[in-house]
Amino acid sequence: MKLHILRLLPLLLLMGLALASTTSCGKGSKQLQDTTAWDYKAPPAMPVNRSISGDSMGLIANAEIHRLPTYIEQRPLKEIFNDSNALQLVAAEKNGFRPVTSLHDAYNIDKPLIRIFSCDAYMLDDLTASVPYLVPKAAQLLKEIGYAFQDTVRKRGGKAYRIKVTSVTRTVYSVGKLMKRNRAATENSCHRYGTTIDISWVKFDCLDPSMVVSLEDLKNILAEVVQDFRKRGRCYAIFERKSGCIHITVR
Repeated sequence: MKLHILRLLPLLLLMGLALASTTSCGKGSKQLQDTTAWDYKAPPAMPVNRSISGDSMGLIANAEIHRLPTYIEQRPLKEIFNDSNALQLVAAEKNGFRPVTSLHDAYNIDKPLIRIFSCDAYMLDDLTASVPYLVPKAAQLLKEIGYAFQDTVRKRGGKAYRIKVTSVTRTVYSVGKLMKRNRAATENSCHRYGTTIDISWVKFDCLDPSMVVSLEDLKNILAEVVQDFRKRGRCYAIFERKSGCIHITVR
Protein backbone atom coordinates (compact mmCIF):
# COMPACT_ATOMS: atom_id res chain seq x y z
CA MET A 1 0.00 0.00 0.00
CA LYS A 2 2.84 2.35 0.90
CA LEU A 3 4.55 1.69 -2.44
CA HIS A 4 1.28 2.37 -4.26
CA ILE A 5 0.97 5.78 -2.56
CA LEU A 6 4.55 6.65 -3.43
CA ARG A 7 3.91 5.90 -7.08
CA LEU A 8 0.98 8.29 -7.02
CA LEU A 9 2.90 11.10 -5.32
CA PRO A 10 3.45 13.24 -8.45
CA LEU A 11 -0.31 13.25 -9.12
CA LEU A 12 -1.16 13.74 -5.47
CA LEU A 13 1.26 16.64 -5.25
CA LEU A 14 -0.49 18.35 -8.14
CA MET A 15 -3.84 17.90 -6.42
CA GLY A 16 -2.55 19.31 -3.18
CA LEU A 17 -0.73 22.24 -4.72
CA ALA A 18 -3.72 23.17 -6.86
CA LEU A 19 -5.72 23.94 -3.73
CA ALA A 20 -3.25 26.47 -2.35
CA SER A 21 -1.19 27.83 -5.23
CA THR A 22 -1.64 30.80 -7.52
CA THR A 23 -1.11 30.66 -11.24
CA SER A 24 1.36 32.61 -13.32
CA CYS A 25 -1.00 32.70 -16.28
CA GLY A 26 -4.04 34.59 -15.14
CA LYS A 27 -7.08 33.43 -13.26
CA GLY A 28 -6.99 29.76 -14.11
CA SER A 29 -8.01 30.29 -17.71
CA LYS A 30 -7.29 27.79 -20.44
CA GLN A 31 -5.04 30.31 -22.14
CA LEU A 32 -1.49 29.18 -21.38
CA GLN A 33 0.29 32.30 -22.58
CA ASP A 34 1.52 34.64 -19.89
CA THR A 35 2.38 38.28 -20.56
CA THR A 36 2.57 39.24 -16.89
CA ALA A 37 6.03 40.36 -15.86
CA TRP A 38 5.41 41.02 -12.14
CA ASP A 39 7.99 43.67 -11.24
CA TYR A 40 9.97 43.22 -14.45
CA LYS A 41 9.12 45.37 -17.48
CA ALA A 42 8.21 42.94 -20.23
CA PRO A 43 9.09 43.37 -23.90
CA PRO A 44 6.22 43.21 -26.41
CA ALA A 45 4.43 39.87 -26.43
CA MET A 46 6.04 37.36 -28.78
CA PRO A 47 4.11 35.59 -31.54
CA VAL A 48 2.93 32.10 -30.66
CA ASN A 49 2.72 29.89 -33.71
CA ARG A 50 3.42 26.22 -33.12
CA SER A 51 3.51 25.52 -36.85
CA ILE A 52 6.76 27.44 -37.19
CA SER A 53 8.49 26.36 -33.99
CA GLY A 54 11.86 24.71 -34.40
CA ASP A 55 12.79 21.11 -33.70
CA SER A 56 14.16 19.94 -30.34
CA MET A 57 17.47 21.69 -30.99
CA GLY A 58 15.81 25.01 -31.80
CA LEU A 59 16.79 24.75 -35.48
CA ILE A 60 14.78 24.89 -38.70
CA ALA A 61 15.55 22.37 -41.42
CA ASN A 62 17.65 23.77 -44.32
CA ALA A 63 17.77 27.24 -42.76
CA GLU A 64 20.76 29.53 -42.97
CA ILE A 65 22.53 29.69 -39.61
CA HIS A 66 23.33 33.19 -38.34
CA ARG A 67 26.06 34.07 -35.85
CA LEU A 68 25.68 36.60 -33.04
CA PRO A 69 28.41 38.20 -30.92
CA THR A 70 28.88 36.67 -27.46
CA TYR A 71 30.99 37.80 -24.52
CA ILE A 72 31.09 34.95 -22.02
CA GLU A 73 34.44 34.22 -20.41
CA GLN A 74 36.74 32.16 -22.64
CA ARG A 75 36.93 29.07 -20.49
CA PRO A 76 34.79 25.93 -20.06
CA LEU A 77 31.31 26.70 -18.80
CA LYS A 78 31.67 23.85 -16.31
CA GLU A 79 34.42 25.91 -14.65
CA ILE A 80 32.34 29.10 -14.64
CA PHE A 81 29.15 27.54 -13.25
CA ASN A 82 30.50 25.36 -10.47
CA ASP A 83 28.35 26.13 -7.42
CA SER A 84 28.21 22.83 -5.56
CA ASN A 85 25.01 20.96 -4.73
CA ALA A 86 25.80 21.50 -1.04
CA LEU A 87 25.93 25.27 -1.55
CA GLN A 88 22.70 25.29 -3.55
CA LEU A 89 21.04 23.06 -0.97
CA VAL A 90 21.54 25.70 1.73
CA ALA A 91 19.71 28.25 -0.43
CA ALA A 92 17.00 25.73 -1.33
CA GLU A 93 16.30 24.90 2.30
CA LYS A 94 16.19 28.60 3.18
CA ASN A 95 13.87 29.71 0.37
CA GLY A 96 11.81 26.60 -0.37
CA PHE A 97 9.27 24.29 1.23
CA ARG A 98 9.88 21.00 3.00
CA PRO A 99 10.34 18.11 0.52
CA VAL A 100 7.15 16.19 -0.22
CA THR A 101 7.33 12.59 0.99
CA SER A 102 3.65 11.88 1.64
CA LEU A 103 0.13 12.98 0.80
CA HIS A 104 0.03 14.86 4.11
CA ASP A 105 3.09 16.87 3.03
CA ALA A 106 1.47 17.73 -0.30
CA TYR A 107 -1.56 19.22 1.44
CA ASN A 108 0.53 21.09 3.98
CA ILE A 109 3.11 22.94 1.89
CA ASP A 110 4.56 25.62 4.15
CA LYS A 111 5.35 28.19 1.41
CA PRO A 112 3.20 29.93 -1.24
CA LEU A 113 3.57 28.41 -4.69
CA ILE A 114 3.05 29.50 -8.27
CA ARG A 115 2.13 27.15 -11.07
CA ILE A 116 4.13 28.03 -14.17
CA PHE A 117 3.16 27.58 -17.82
CA SER A 118 4.88 28.18 -21.14
CA CYS A 119 4.73 31.94 -21.65
CA ASP A 120 6.40 34.87 -23.39
CA ALA A 121 9.52 34.46 -21.27
CA TYR A 122 10.12 30.72 -21.55
CA MET A 123 8.79 27.39 -22.80
CA LEU A 124 8.23 24.37 -20.57
CA ASP A 125 9.62 21.24 -22.15
CA ASP A 126 7.98 17.86 -21.48
CA LEU A 127 8.24 17.46 -17.70
CA THR A 128 8.58 13.71 -17.24
CA ALA A 129 10.12 13.76 -13.76
CA SER A 130 8.91 17.02 -12.22
CA VAL A 131 5.84 19.21 -11.70
CA PRO A 132 5.45 22.88 -12.79
CA TYR A 133 5.39 24.61 -9.41
CA LEU A 134 7.89 27.07 -7.90
CA VAL A 135 8.06 29.36 -4.90
CA PRO A 136 7.39 32.95 -6.08
CA LYS A 137 11.02 34.00 -5.72
CA ALA A 138 12.16 31.25 -8.10
CA ALA A 139 9.30 31.88 -10.55
CA GLN A 140 10.28 35.56 -10.67
CA LEU A 141 13.93 34.69 -11.32
CA LEU A 142 12.99 32.31 -14.14
CA LYS A 143 10.86 34.94 -15.83
CA GLU A 144 13.57 37.59 -15.58
CA ILE A 145 16.18 35.20 -17.02
CA GLY A 146 13.83 34.43 -19.91
CA TYR A 147 13.21 38.08 -20.76
CA ALA A 148 16.87 39.00 -20.37
CA PHE A 149 17.81 36.21 -22.79
CA GLN A 150 15.28 37.43 -25.37
CA ASP A 151 16.37 41.05 -25.01
CA THR A 152 20.03 40.11 -25.47
CA VAL A 153 19.34 38.01 -28.58
CA ARG A 154 17.33 40.87 -30.14
CA LYS A 155 19.89 43.56 -29.30
CA ARG A 156 22.62 41.53 -31.00
CA GLY A 157 20.69 41.10 -34.23
CA GLY A 158 18.61 37.98 -33.60
CA LYS A 159 14.86 37.50 -33.52
CA ALA A 160 12.31 35.58 -31.46
CA TYR A 161 13.69 32.81 -29.25
CA ARG A 162 12.64 31.42 -25.89
CA ILE A 163 14.63 29.38 -23.41
CA LYS A 164 13.38 25.88 -22.60
CA VAL A 165 12.86 24.71 -19.02
CA THR A 166 13.48 20.97 -18.75
CA SER A 167 12.97 20.31 -15.02
CA VAL A 168 11.22 22.08 -12.16
CA THR A 169 10.04 20.64 -8.81
CA ARG A 170 10.43 16.96 -7.95
CA THR A 171 9.03 14.70 -5.25
CA VAL A 172 11.21 12.29 -3.30
CA TYR A 173 9.78 9.46 -5.41
CA SER A 174 10.50 11.17 -8.75
CA VAL A 175 14.06 11.95 -7.62
CA GLY A 176 14.64 8.27 -6.87
CA LYS A 177 13.20 7.25 -10.21
CA LEU A 178 15.37 9.80 -12.03
CA MET A 179 18.54 8.61 -10.29
CA LYS A 180 18.16 5.22 -11.95
CA ARG A 181 18.70 6.72 -15.40
CA ASN A 182 20.60 9.95 -14.76
CA ARG A 183 23.98 9.94 -13.04
CA ALA A 184 23.79 13.69 -12.44
CA ALA A 185 20.69 13.27 -10.28
CA THR A 186 21.23 13.21 -6.52
CA GLU A 187 19.06 11.92 -3.70
CA ASN A 188 19.50 15.21 -1.83
CA SER A 189 18.21 17.21 -4.81
CA CYS A 190 17.53 20.96 -4.62
CA HIS A 191 14.62 20.32 -6.99
CA ARG A 192 12.63 19.00 -4.01
CA TYR A 193 12.23 22.49 -2.52
CA GLY A 194 10.48 24.42 -5.33
CA THR A 195 13.50 26.68 -5.72
CA THR A 196 15.37 25.09 -8.59
CA ILE A 197 15.06 24.91 -12.37
CA ASP A 198 17.01 23.34 -15.21
CA ILE A 199 17.33 25.47 -18.36
CA SER A 200 18.49 23.65 -21.47
CA TRP A 201 21.57 24.85 -23.34
CA VAL A 202 20.99 22.40 -26.21
CA LYS A 203 17.31 23.17 -26.87
CA PHE A 204 15.74 26.56 -27.58
CA ASP A 205 12.31 27.49 -28.94
CA CYS A 206 12.60 29.30 -32.29
CA LEU A 207 9.49 31.39 -32.92
CA ASP A 208 10.65 33.15 -36.09
CA PRO A 209 12.26 30.89 -38.75
CA SER A 210 13.38 33.89 -40.79
CA MET A 211 16.37 34.22 -38.47
CA VAL A 212 17.92 30.99 -37.18
CA VAL A 213 20.80 31.56 -34.77
CA SER A 214 23.77 29.28 -34.13
CA LEU A 215 23.13 26.93 -31.21
CA GLU A 216 26.60 27.73 -29.87
CA ASP A 217 25.76 31.44 -29.76
CA LEU A 218 22.41 30.84 -28.07
CA LYS A 219 24.16 28.71 -25.45
CA ASN A 220 26.77 31.40 -24.78
CA ILE A 221 24.16 34.17 -24.56
CA LEU A 222 22.21 32.09 -22.06
CA ALA A 223 25.44 31.61 -20.11
CA GLU A 224 26.06 35.39 -20.11
CA VAL A 225 22.57 36.05 -18.77
CA VAL A 226 22.78 33.43 -16.02
CA GLN A 227 26.24 34.65 -15.05
CA ASP A 228 24.92 38.21 -14.72
CA PHE A 229 22.17 37.11 -12.31
CA ARG A 230 24.68 34.93 -10.47
CA LYS A 231 27.14 37.82 -10.01
CA ARG A 232 24.32 39.95 -8.65
CA GLY A 233 23.65 37.37 -5.96
CA ARG A 234 20.31 36.21 -7.40
CA CYS A 235 21.16 32.56 -7.93
CA TYR A 236 23.62 29.68 -7.84
CA ALA A 237 24.31 27.62 -10.97
CA ILE A 238 25.94 24.40 -12.16
CA PHE A 239 26.68 23.64 -15.82
CA GLU A 240 25.58 20.05 -16.47
CA ARG A 241 27.25 18.81 -19.63
CA LYS A 242 25.73 15.33 -19.86
CA SER A 243 22.24 16.53 -18.94
CA GLY A 244 22.46 19.46 -21.38
CA CYS A 245 21.24 22.05 -18.90
CA ILE A 246 22.23 24.80 -16.49
CA HIS A 247 20.96 23.85 -13.03
CA ILE A 248 19.88 27.03 -11.20
CA THR A 249 18.75 27.60 -7.60
CA VAL A 250 17.36 30.93 -6.45
CA ARG A 251 19.18 32.70 -3.60
